[in-house]
Formats: sequence, C-alpha cells, structure tokens
Amino acid sequence: MAEDEQRHRLVVLGAGGVGKSSIIARFLKGTFTDTYKPTVEDLHCRDYDVNGSLIKVDVLDTAGNLEFPAMRRLSISTAHAFLLVFALDNEDSFTEVKALWEQIKEQRTNFKDLPCVVVGNKADLQSSGVVLVSRADSMDWASSHGLQNAFMEVSAKEDQSIVTIFQRLLEQAKLPAMRKLEPLLKRRMSAKDRHLSPHRSNLLKQVGEGEGGGKLGRSRSLMRRSSKPKVKHTGDPNRNDCVIC
Repeated sequence: MAEDEQRHRLVVLGAGGVGKSSIIARFLKGTFTDTYKPTVEDLHCRDYDVNGSLIKVDVLDTAGNLEFPAMRRLSISTAHAFLLVFALDNEDSFTEVKALWEQIKEQRTNFKDLPCVVVGNKADLQSSGVVLVSRADSMDWASSHGLQNAFMEVSAKEDQSIVTIFQRLLEQAKLPAMRKLEPLLKRRMSAKDRHLSPHRSNLLKQVGEGEGGGKLGRSRSLMRRSSKPKVKHTGDPNRNDCVIC
C-alpha cells in the first residue's frame, strides 16, 4: 500500500433487526426498505481522493445474532471505529449493545482511542405510542462509560440524523487523513438542511466524488476472503478499484 493510501474500517454491531443495514443503506445509497433480511456479513468499500491522498473506508455490516462468535471477535479485532446500534423499541437490543461494549473493552486495550458512536434507531416511533428504551437510562449508561457525547437517537426510515452519525465518528478520529473527510460531510449536511432531499443521489455523488473521485465498491463478505488479496478489475484505468486484503 502506498504511503498516501490509507484504509480505515468502521464495524457496525448490534442485535438483529435493529436497523444496522438500513442505516448503512440510507447513508451510502440514500435508500430505505421495510423488508428485513438477516445479514451474515457485508463489506461496503468506498474510496476518497482528498487533496491527492487516497482514503479507503470500509463499512462492515455484521451479523445480528450470536451464531457467529468467531466472526464477531474478528470484526472487533480489525476495527478502526465502531457504530453500536440498538432499536429504541427493543430493550433487549440495548442490553446487547452494553455487552458489545464490554467485549470491545476486553479485546481492544486501546478502546479509548477508537471512535465509537452508540445509536438508538427507530426514533420515528416516538410519536406512535410505542414503548421505547428510556432515554434517561441510555444516557446514564453512556455517561458512565464516557460515551455521553457519542450517544444519539436516529431514524433510518425518516433519514433523521443519519449523516450526523458519521460526522461524530470523524470528529473523534485522531488520524489527519480521516479528518480530511469532514468538510465533505459538512457540505452534505448543509445541503440537506436546505431541504434538498429530492436530490440526495446527487449529494451522495458530491460527497463520494466531489473532491477526487470517491466510489462505492461492491459489498463482499469476509467469509469469502482467501489468503491472497483480491482485486476487482473494471477495465477502466481511471477508476480506483476496491482492494480487499
């Protein structure tokens, strides 16, 4: 890997059905579906060329159950940042987030240096009378673990605060290369505040390609990785292919 090329992995963890894949799809593609399809493991790759520096960002969407403990341990051990997701209408999923945080602390001695955001999804249910996880309880837990500034409630369905999740992750990043992405994200938030949601696909293109050709690669599973690096060739010499190694 060249000196001006860096790879960073965001691992998304949480119980099944809490909306991990929905949050990723809403951020990367601006889409949402009510259909639930259990995830085993998907890796979404995006390349950013910012001022001549190639920044590769991998977003790893993990399984939402405990059938793959080895995969979960591997995901935690290889992460550069974490997004912990629970559903506001599911108390057990919040308990799962607490257990995941303990596992992260157990596996990663440098956990205090790793960006982490805790998200309560399905905030759109707040007006429907559904019993939700207590905001006071969740905030108290986050505060007791030093995560009070990294806790937020969002809605993938309504596209509420989704971009803010990734802004907060970048704000926590201590790597200069990752901080270079923050102006791109702020421009997207600014455009969204001006109620340009019908043009979201164009905004995604601006964030991904506006300053140097970011591209969304094909999702791949770590289960299909071999011992040798795999390169997806497109035949286009101007495209930055996603390399999984």
